[in-house]
Amino acid sequence: MLRPMRFGGERRHVLAFEPRAGADRDEIVRAAEEASARAEDEGAVLAYGFVPARHAESVFDALGWESLGPAPLLVRPLRLSSAAEAFKLPAAARALFPALPLVAPFGRARRSGFREIAVKEPRITRLWDRFSIDVGVAVERTASTFERRIFEGIEGSGHRVFIFEDGDRYAIRAMCIFVVKDEERGRHGCVVELLHDRSVTGLRAASHLLGLALREMLDAGADAALAWSLPSSGSYPIYARHAFFSPPEAFRSDDLRLGVRAFDPDLDELVTQRDRWYLSYLDRAR
Repeated sequence: MLRPMRFGGERRHVLAFEPRAGADRDEIVRAAEEASARAEDEGAVLAYGFVPARHAESVFDALGWESLGPAPLLVRPLRLSSAAEAFKLPAAARALFPALPLVAPFGRARRSGFREIAVKEPRITRLWDRFSIDVGVAVERTASTFERRIFEGIEGSGHRVFIFEDGDRYAIRAMCIFVVKDEERGRHGCVVELLHDRSVTGLRAASHLLGLALREMLDAGADAALAWSLPSSGSYPIYARHAFFSPPEAFRSDDLRLGVRAFDPDLDELVTQRDRWYLSYLDRAR
């Protein structure tokens, strides 16, 4: 799948690859080789993808890709029972923890400027431009990206989009997209995207939206909230403020590794620096 990606301000197309669920090592290698060959012929400058940890080292060696380590998973328990699991307490101890909520400090009140949307919003492009001023490598998050990935099927997908506007509704200061779904370890909320401008107002707005999203996830029956964010990301301090943390490996039911290969050698040094990337759940190929 070809996607537009930003490289320090320059926009070029890349291959985003994620193997079929349950695929074995040989199937992943064949699929990635075929996709890479097509993508390079079509002018892609980079191939990147997320591969299950159990196959990652062998697959990346076979493809000549460089591993940039695990997907940057963060977790925020929403109930005491989920916190006990995340911290790997013994089963006997976990059984003593009730499913009490852990989001009370962030409240439910919606400030002036809050709005929920369910249709294409052109101002998202400008929000992304303001957020990504120091981003070295990232799939472009323009209004068209969100229209295709979120808004076109939003009615049946369960995704919700919160935005925070300035006083005259001229600009979007922050946006939080999330969804609640049933997964292997239970019912979880996923923060698909969290963007904001780099002003103090934007940071506070994003924190407010994330707090509201956590409340909505809890009300929808989620035991924990998941997100992807690198420590170098502009939104990482907001996740930290809301008690997200990198979970123990045992908690990772969907442990993925990021691999990259630059077709254009001029990009190799940039794209192999993990801290220059911006990643969120929106980067999942599916």
